[in-house]
Amino acid sequence: MTTTITINNKTYEVEVFITDEEKETGLQGRKTLDENSGALFVYDEPQEVSFWMKDCSIPLDIIFINEEEEVISIAKGEPNSEDLHSESDVMYVLELNQDSGVNPNDEIDLSNLD
Repeated sequence: MTTTITINNKTYEVEVFITDEEKETGLQGRKTLDENSGALFVYDEPQEVSFWMKDCSIPLDIIFINEEEEVISIAKGEPNSEDLHSESDVMYVLELNQDSGVNPNDEIDLSNLD
C-alpha cells in the first residue's frame, strides 16, 4: 500500500508497512529510493522501537514520530550498519533519503493514511 504524506509543504509518496513481516523487511535489499519517496512504518500504539540498516544500502533519515504526528527525533541511517537507533513513544517511523531537511518538532500530515 502507498499513500501521500506532507511535511513542511513538501509531499512524499510513501510505502506503508503495517504487518510485522512488512516492518521487518522494510527497505532491505533496495539499491535506490526515488526523490520524494519513502517508507512509513505504522504501529498500533505508541511504543519503544529500534531500527538498524542491516541489508539496506541506501543512506536514510530514520524519522521517529509520535501519536500527535510530530517528529520526535531523526537518526542518520548509514548503509549496512548494525548500529541500533531507538526512540520511545513512537507511533510512526518514516524513512526518507538522508538529509531530507526534516527536523525535530516538525508536523507530519498523515491525513491520507487510512
